[in-house]
Amino acid sequence: MATPAEIQKLERIRQDMAYIGRDWSIEADGAEIRLVFADPADGEFRLAATLAPDLPYAVQTFLVGAGDNLAFLLDMLDRCARAYREIASRQRQNKPKDYAAECAMKCQNDQAFRRFLIECHDMPDAADTERVKVKVRSLLAIHSMGELNDDPAAAARWDNLRKDFNQWKRL
Repeated sequence: MATPAEIQKLERIRQDMAYIGRDWSIEADGAEIRLVFADPADGEFRLAATLAPDLPYAVQTFLVGAGDNLAFLLDMLDRCARAYREIASRQRQNKPKDYAAECAMKCQNDQAFRRFLIECHDMPDAADTERVKVKVRSLLAIHSMGELNDDPAAAARWDNLRKDFNQWKRL
């Protein structure tokens, strides 16, 4: 991200562009080469500089295009900033699943899940929520439910257990 000084400098550049404009050209009368710009206030051309007669054409082209090029770069910067904000917004909206919370709710509230553990995973007693959680942590080879959000392998094991449960329910 930009520092406060960079933000101020960018704002000054934008103000300069608004004041000076992007329409620059070269005028020549045989004796002088002049760099002129169209004043945004009234559209009249104003003298910006008198150029050396032997100034290379590439430098003249650079000077004439400077305003337009700067406007182009500012526009690109604005579009990049908008795209960045849009991507950041989408990422905030697409928060990763909270597998730990999902697993904890299954252990606490889902009687069918408890029945599945009894029938398919040799759990003798599923009446106590804490016992159910201990059994699930053992099946998933984790020490805490939080690992389901932090460890992709643990999340995959939870996903497989959940799929097995859903398949068992359909039988």
